[in-house]
Amino acid sequence: MEKKPKIYSSFEEIELDLRILKVQREIHAQKIKLNLEKTGENLRPINLLEGYIGETNRTAFSLIEQVIKIILQFVVKPFKE
Repeated sequence: MEKKPKIYSSFEEIELDLRILKVQREIHAQKIKLNLEKTGENLRPINLLEGYIGETNRTAFSLIEQVIKIILQFVVKPFKE
């Protein structure tokens, strides 16, 4: 089904549509930014591990989380110095 081109009767109509399109573009850009942030958060090793272990085994996850933090301190420490 072909979409018929819109016929404008004034420059004001064109300007209104352009403003609407600009706002829609900004909304889409913000949605993309938010989704990228959520994706980055979900891909953090701790969050991946939590998803793998699951919410039911919270004690084991807490212990593993602490071990990972300690290991990361030793791995990152030489790069900070």
